Amino acid sequence: MVVFPRAKEAGGVRHAPPRRRLVSFRQGSSNEGNAYAAKNNAMQSPDEQFLQLSLEEGEGDGTVSGISKSILQDVKKSAIELLAIRAFTVFELRKKLCGKNYSVDTVDSVIADFKSRGLLNDGYYAESFSRSRWQSSTWGPRRIKKALCQKGVPEAEVDQATRSVFQDVHGDEEQTTHGFSKASMDHLFAQASKQWQRGGSLPLEKRRARIVRWLQYRGFNWAVTNSIIRKLEAQHPP
Repeated sequence: MVVFPRAKEAGGVRHAPPRRRLVSFRQGSSNEGNAYAAKNNAMQSPDEQFLQLSLEEGEGDGTVSGISKSILQDVKKSAIELLAIRAFTVFELRKKLCGKNYSVDTVDSVIADFKSRGLLNDGYYAESFSRSRWQSSTWGPRRIKKALCQKGVPEAEVDQATRSVFQDVHGDEEQTTHGFSKASMDHLFAQASKQWQRGGSLPLEKRRARIVRWLQYRGFNWAVTNSIIRKLEAQHPP
């Protein structure tokens, strides 16, 4: 990035600084430099393009709602760099930015801007997180809700996300009495069956206790746990 320095005062007249720009170039002819910049722009990710556009909007000094534009651009750049690594909730990103000693007002301004652009969405984050933990780690609703609350996701968004994942009923699909769709219960039973079979050499009571611990550690209530155990014992008798 090339930033042109502020022009010095000459003859008592203060000249306005040139517009700040991001410039990509190679040494050589002007045409070669322009072609290289165009190629770089085509290869940029959406996040990088947004960062470049955001930085180009800066006009040196000046303020937006009482906040220095240069500081505002610094906060935006830091936020984009964080979001390029992984997704964040609003709470997490605010905490990270405030930890860089930016003022709360400036951080909140950037957060509001990013939410309006769709770059921050706690509802989408909560559903994506819930589905990922359910499918990859077999986490249950209680453990997922606890993790999302620790990430600062509002309770309403958490409830909606877990319902979407565990009660995802399509058409006339029958739903169990435990708040899980049939597909969700079948997935849980398949994962529990693997754990049940691994303890095949253990006495029945120890196998049962092992599955109880496995299910409750992952955040399933006793009603779901008991239902899975009864089904395991019926389909995989000792």
